[in-house]
Amino acid sequence: MTYTLKIKDKVFSIEVDREKEQTFVKINDKEIPVEFEKIDDNLYSIILEGKSLTIGVLKDGKKLQVFMDGDLFIIEAISERDQRKSSQVLSGVQEIKSPMPSRVVKILKDVGDEVTADEGVAVVEAMKMESELKSPIEGKVTEVLVNEGDAVEAETTLLIVSSED
Repeated sequence: MTYTLKIKDKVFSIEVDREKEQTFVKINDKEIPVEFEKIDDNLYSIILEGKSLTIGVLKDGKKLQVFMDGDLFIIEAISERDQRKSSQVLSGVQEIKSPMPSRVVKILKDVGDEVTADEGVAVVEAMKMESELKSPIEGKVTEVLVNEGDAVEAETTLLIVSSED
């Protein structure tokens, strides 16, 4: 089965092929053997290139929230139209939102601070794992809407970053 997925602003073609006991994952034409076992509804044990990983996965519509080694990845299944849009450079005003119900552990940037694309702006904790949320654009923090220690719901805006002067 082949999927087109987007992580941040990068698009990947992922093909999953299961042959008897072995699963092969091909990411942009690079084939990777993967062993995995479902532990419970949202938790998987995976052996990838000899390294054992425990991965938490939450499905939200056409998005997957994947927790791996303390990092949070938002993976989105995309259509051809979405692929064309993802090739455009992100700019303007971007809201940094909590991907799931969580607790704000640390605010890394204050109002007026400059940020680069992919720079950490906040740390949240969910399911006993901390995740650093990053700015998708280069710009300046214009608003901080939460405090450290706050409990927030999914999709709560934590900070706003703007590339506009």
